[in-house]
Amino acid sequence: FNYTGVGQDEKFLIPKIVKHFRERQPVIQLGNIDVWREFGDVRVVASLYKTLLEKCPAGETLNVCTGKTYSLKQVITLCEEISGHRIEIEVNPEFVRDNEVRVLAGNNDRLKAHIGDWNLPDLTETLSWMLRSDDLR
Repeated sequence: FNYTGVGQDEKFLIPKIVKHFRERQPVIQLGNIDVWREFGDVRVVASLYKTLLEKCPAGETLNVCTGKTYSLKQVITLCEEISGHRIEIEVNPEFVRDNEVRVLAGNNDRLKAHIGDWNLPDLTETLSWMLRSDDLR
């Protein structure tokens, strides 16, 4: 499932959005913004992988996911709230997929059964980290 954070290449969606806000660009071109995705924080995902390597039996199949989705429209709104900058969204037909899955979320019940609960930062915290970092690509 999707994860994001400081240092992720701008060819990925969240870093692209963050870059536009950091540069205070007036317009961003996106595809369908009414799709819902998980966006885990890379710091948590890396920690979960480490814990899995230490605790889980070999051969188990587990979803490393948040189980919580956000629409791209919500991501834009969060970036606007954090940065104080408003941006116009232009839907570029070249970015719209004909067979787009509207909602893509994972179930992390089996993961939690193996490693317990973990501290999952809200997407607002991850976006704030990215928007304020000096280490973007």
